[in-house]
Amino acid sequence: MQYLVITTLAIFTIASVFFQVKRLQRRLSRFDKLGILPNYSFFAPKPLMNDFRVVYKTIAETDGEWTEIPMYKPFRFMRLCWNPFKYYNKGMIDTCNFLVSEFNALENKHFIQVSAHYLNILITISACLKKGSRDPQKIRFAIVSSEGAEILKIKNVVFASYHQII
Repeated sequence: MQYLVITTLAIFTIASVFFQVKRLQRRLSRFDKLGILPNYSFFAPKPLMNDFRVVYKTIAETDGEWTEIPMYKPFRFMRLCWNPFKYYNKGMIDTCNFLVSEFNALENKHFIQVSAHYLNILITISACLKKGSRDPQKIRFAIVSSEGAEILKIKNVVFASYHQII
């Protein structure tokens, strides 16, 4: 039984390596009826070209700068073993993606304010503000898309109206 498992895994590994070559991919796909052989597009079908960032400001800072919600942390080797922040990061990125999709699909853009993803971002901003003060504040947030690592190009994606945070 052990030899059967080892042989099956060895064949799968070799077939997976050969499946990366385009010429062999067509031939091997005849035997891959279940579609279990991976290729590079399985792991990255559409490479990430931009990052979303959520920024906000209070009504008192109408002329001030926007404050960014921390979504990305610098890389540390410890994150390879222990990274509880990845769930928060993934959740925020997914929330931004879903909110942008909903915003683009809506004819009446004001209905976005009752979206669960919109409310999730408001709750996250509220949690960030409560760390600093307890006063009720009016805030405005925006989701911006940033491209590039050295020269940052920023594009506004979703812009919210002012909301009361208690």
